[in-house]
Amino acid sequence: MNFISYEEFKKTNLYSQFILDNPDVGYLKIQAFTAYGAIPIDDVDVIVTKDIGEYRVIFYEGKTDSDGIISDIMLPAPKAVTASDVEPSYTLYDLTCVSRGYETIKNYSIGMFGDVRVLQYVKMRQENSND
Repeated sequence: MNFISYEEFKKTNLYSQFILDNPDVGYLKIQAFTAYGAIPIDDVDVIVTKDIGEYRVIFYEGKTDSDGIISDIMLPAPKAVTASDVEPSYTLYDLTCVSRGYETIKNYSIGMFGDVRVLQYVKMRQENSND
């Protein structure tokens, strides 16, 4: 699997179909914590990716703030959900969070809907801990 940035992906032949299927934007907020939500974890590396064709596209890379939060990560998504949608469509993204002294969190699959704000809590566990 070849890792490429979203900007690089825009230059590929796969981009036109992807953006046709995902013309809207969804918003993702990450909150990283430990001790059952009592302690926010700052400086957590957050990576949002999606496998498309032969590429693993990196849509976002950043770090949580002192409150353990990253807000307003904009991700392509299908058109906004309406009341008449029987089965609303969404696009799945993969989330990985890494921080020194904590176990790596992998394989969070996050469904993004157009014009919807999604909050993903990430419970960080200290290495060799039962928390």
